[in-house]
Amino acid sequence: MNKGGKRKGISNEDIREVVRRDVVEGQFLTNGKLSRAIYDEGAVFQDEIDTYTLDKWITGTSRLFNGRNSRVELVGEVEANEDYVEFRFDEVLEFNIPILHPSTPLTGRVRLERDKETGLIVKYREYWDEDVGEVLKKAKFRFSL
Repeated sequence: MNKGGKRKGISNEDIREVVRRDVVEGQFLTNGKLSRAIYDEGAVFQDEIDTYTLDKWITGTSRLFNGRNSRVELVGEVEANEDYVEFRFDEVLEFNIPILHPSTPLTGRVRLERDKETGLIVKYREYWDEDVGEVLKKAKFRFSL
């Protein structure tokens, strides 16, 4: 580990395993709890709705979704090379909206671009298999007080 706790120079195999663990065990797409040591602090996160800084993505994801009632599954293997890390996902996200508790299924892929010199992730790009409107139409509600 380098100064600042960053894993500069991390191998393709190691970064693949860290990302796999973050998806499968950590469920980071549902709670924002990612392995920050593999991300550059200036990393940009983009999904089909907006673009965020690292801190805003972590905070926003942790507040937006109910991690206990959401789940994400890895579809296939995580691929990693010196340019990027990529994986497909299948998830059900429950939003932190009291009383309604809406949840929606979502599938797609994430591409994590790496810095050529440090090997750290500098860009997170999420691609959904369906457009935003179609995803939201599939929302189901679990009413509770």
